[in-house]
Amino acid sequence: MSAPEQAAGRAEFAVDIENVCFSYASDPGVRALDGVTLRVPWGQCIVLTGSSGCGKTTVTRLVNGLIPAAYGGVLEGGVGIAGTSLTDWSADKLCRRVGSVFQNPRSQFFNLDTTSEVAFGCENLGLRRDDIRRRVDEAFRMLGIGHLKDRDIFALSGGQRQMVAIASACAMGPDILVFDEPTASLDVASMRLLARTIARLKALGKTVIVAEHRLWWLAEVADRVVVMREGRIDLDCDASSFSRLDAGELARLGLRAWNIEQTGLPPAFLGGDAGGVGLEVENLRASYRTGPEVLKGVEASVERGAIVALVGRNGGGKTTFARCLVGLHRESAGTVRFGATVPKRRARPEHAFLVMQEPGYQLFASSVRGELESALGQGGSKREPGEIDDTVDGALERFGLAHLADRHPLSLSGGQRQRLAIAAGTSQGAELLVLDEPTSGLDCENMKRVARELRLACESGTCAIVITHDFEFIETACQSVLHLSDGVIGETFPVDTSTLPRIRSILGFGG
Repeated sequence: MSAPEQAAGRAEFAVDIENVCFSYASDPGVRALDGVTLRVPWGQCIVLTGSSGCGKTTVTRLVNGLIPAAYGGVLEGGVGIAGTSLTDWSADKLCRRVGSVFQNPRSQFFNLDTTSEVAFGCENLGLRRDDIRRRVDEAFRMLGIGHLKDRDIFALSGGQRQMVAIASACAMGPDILVFDEPTASLDVASMRLLARTIARLKALGKTVIVAEHRLWWLAEVADRVVVMREGRIDLDCDASSFSRLDAGELARLGLRAWNIEQTGLPPAFLGGDAGGVGLEVENLRASYRTGPEVLKGVEASVERGAIVALVGRNGGGKTTFARCLVGLHRESAGTVRFGATVPKRRARPEHAFLVMQEPGYQLFASSVRGELESALGQGGSKREPGEIDDTVDGALERFGLAHLADRHPLSLSGGQRQRLAIAAGTSQGAELLVLDEPTSGLDCENMKRVARELRLACESGTCAIVITHDFEFIETACQSVLHLSDGVIGETFPVDTSTLPRIRSILGFGG
């Protein structure tokens, strides 16, 4: 018998969800879960997947107790965690048994430096200092992020922060770990490292539940795949059976590739034919406070109408580059030109729009419709009220948000927020769209939807830079690749059949 089984008093299942229905208090007329039954044995790695808003995050919130502790609503059916009913767990005891990593790592940070953050949960468990040190060191070592010790959390890239959040959860030594889109900001090397970490956790008898859209990195460690649709379980099978599904069956289920070599090729979109240079960057240099230079003389040129992928390792300066382009970060030297215009830094938002990695930070209206109306009001072209209504309705329909028009933006799922932020950006008519990991919360169909909308936006002369580690999106949407390495653009090349092996290699898949 494994250690978790002993600790759980011989409970048969780590998680036992039986005929559960749940509606959020914020949306009482909709069942986020509708008759879900899911039993997870000890030591199993289970993947929850499905279209954005299908209910997988709601399942994770049942497991870690955020429902009903933080998210109120009507819960029917039975939920057992380690043999004990969810309603009988106190929050302090459940957090010892279940560790969580959220899609947005900032939402679970309590300290300013990385080592204190990883130690924080252990301190709250009342562990001895020597034991805390040992656990913290082991978590950094197991994840291969020793170089991130004693660092300022807010000077890290999104992917580096995510790895620190994962280390924090692992250090507490829970029997069950819940990951909600853990690879949202990770590069391929970090994703593979996370897969090895999950394999080690399984070997220690831990149970791992991963809610995820990007599936390929889990192929070697998952025991089981559960596909959800509209609050119900659509498919529940072992990983071996799932791996035999062909591309057509995956498409029917609305899922991403299980094998990255079978993603198929590219885009019908060739782009970049609107005429002239949309963006030109010369000798761009930037750093943070007294730290070393992050950007060391970046040179780049993007044609009007083009969609360009900006790729490189976590912490390589991609987000810093994006922030400089839109005026959020002051460069130490260099020129940013939009067409023939070189605006001052504070005027760059008049020319460029950034869709952030964490779109919740840029959604301010009280409804989805209001967010798009606000975006259109800030756009460059003047529209009459009736025209705005028509444009908003069109954007809501194209981005699959029409049924959510009256919802508060912060009540949406991560993928739905991402689509709303992109819809707002494309509606403003900016000369440059910069998207920072835009597909982190998107299922297959919504990834393609975003690609279509980017193409439409760029047909009018807008150009787009997409910061991404997502090979599937690059071959679906992008015309060319900029490789940012060691603070400079090392190479630029088109996306076509001959360059796909090179793109895979840069991303970390190998040749």
